[in-house]
Amino acid sequence: MYENTEKFVDMDFEQRVRQAAYHLWEQDGRPFGRETEYWFRALEQLLAQRSSEMEPGKNDGASGGGSDVIH
Repeated sequence: MYENTEKFVDMDFEQRVRQAAYHLWEQDGRPFGRETEYWFRALEQLLAQRSSEMEPGKNDGASGGGSDVIH
């Protein structure tokens, strides 16, 4: 259907989602078979974080460039 769609994927953001999902999964005791749940929880959290960072007045450089991984 669509060829060469990788140019539309933010690989850095995907990696941050992957890392956040892993940390959430570990915090909950590594439950078996719930990978999708943790992926979407991490995605939702990081999209909300990205959205709040894009609000006017929020991106004044005072954030310090901390990690995007949510613990």
